[in-house]
Amino acid sequence: MADEKQRTLVKTAVFSGKGLHTGLEAAVRIEPAGPDAGLTLRAGDLRERLRPALSDGTRNANTFRLAPETEIATIEHLLSALWGTGIDNAEIDVVQGREPPALDGSAAEYVRGLKEAGIVEQEAPRKVFVPKNPVSAGRGEGGATAYPAADRKFRITYLLDYPESPLARGSATFEITPESYAGEIAPARTFVMREHAEAMLQAGLGRGANPQNTLVIDGDKVVDNRFRLPDECLRHKILDLVGDLAVLNRRLGVHVVASKSGHAVNLELAAALERAIRETENPAGIMDFRDITDILPHRYPFLLIDRVIELEEKRRIVAVKNLTFNEAFFQGHFPGRPILPGVLQIEALAQAGAIMMLGEFKGKGKLAVLMSADDVKWRRRVIPGDRLFLHAEFVKMKSRIGVVRAWAEVEGEISTEATIKFAIIDANPDF
Repeated sequence: MADEKQRTLVKTAVFSGKGLHTGLEAAVRIEPAGPDAGLTLRAGDLRERLRPALSDGTRNANTFRLAPETEIATIEHLLSALWGTGIDNAEIDVVQGREPPALDGSAAEYVRGLKEAGIVEQEAPRKVFVPKNPVSAGRGEGGATAYPAADRKFRITYLLDYPESPLARGSATFEITPESYAGEIAPARTFVMREHAEAMLQAGLGRGANPQNTLVIDGDKVVDNRFRLPDECLRHKILDLVGDLAVLNRRLGVHVVASKSGHAVNLELAAALERAIRETENPAGIMDFRDITDILPHRYPFLLIDRVIELEEKRRIVAVKNLTFNEAFFQGHFPGRPILPGVLQIEALAQAGAIMMLGEFKGKGKLAVLMSADDVKWRRRVIPGDRLFLHAEFVKMKSRIGVVRAWAEVEGEISTEATIKFAIIDANPDF
């Protein structure tokens, strides 16, 4: 990419309208953010940095989970506009509804509003990831592969093939730059086959859709509308793909070749790219067991962290636990089909959170002791051979009581999540 500087907004951009799927009034504010802040999503008191593990693409949209009971749906058009215009750092504040407004069903109005707010370069360099090898994802007939790009540019080739209509077939390649995105991709509106529209409504989706913001394709014609771009359906699929990959919070030097992929496959590709980034940039981690045991008092078999691969003290941590059949707990917990006990996943997350929380108390003889675990969810079984990625993000610290939001992942899927509270206490022989 020619532009290697990070970008943010000059001032706040505000968008309002009805949500595409809920049909309810919705409003979002896009705020400037500092270098390396990335794209974050906020609703009320909840705030999360975008990442693949918190996105769900199985419900005809990219739905981002801020908390177990709080989701923001259909964020792909807004994310696509931010990513496509080259904005690296911004906070998305959902001030009304649980879905950004649909506007005209494309990303064009978002792009226009972001440009009116102003886009400014920041001093921090932009990080561009070029994988060493192709990275692939796929399920059913859909698939996508990100090939390394020696020139560090971002290109997408998309193959679209809906048997219901010749208007939703074809292939094209675009290099994604702010200029090409604004003119060739952003104006492409969402679409649906007429025979699928009724089923979507019965499923509670598309309640805010109309012929102006959604192209209804009926055989070889568009109902009560017309295309504004050649291959508009295909280009909208590229628009969605750009928005789904934005959850990576990292610029890419890749050529993505996608065939009939939807949100689920796109987000699977984002998760695979995230794993490739970790393995490339932190192959051995930044803390090994010697560093970890200098901070934590735990020892075998209760030390549940092998390495720390990312750490920003009092902000976030990513640690790793490699699971083998020889682990003591696998010998007795469903020994015929061993499963990592859920409570040990919570313990592992607590240990990761403790390392992050103890940063400011280094050398002061302190321990982080688990006080409570709330909003606990176990979502996926963990078995021998799995590599458990342990994430924790700082929520607050009052006096010596700290709170983190934590989750564990295997292959890009969340296995466990919880809000964990610690007490920072003196480490002494009477403990």
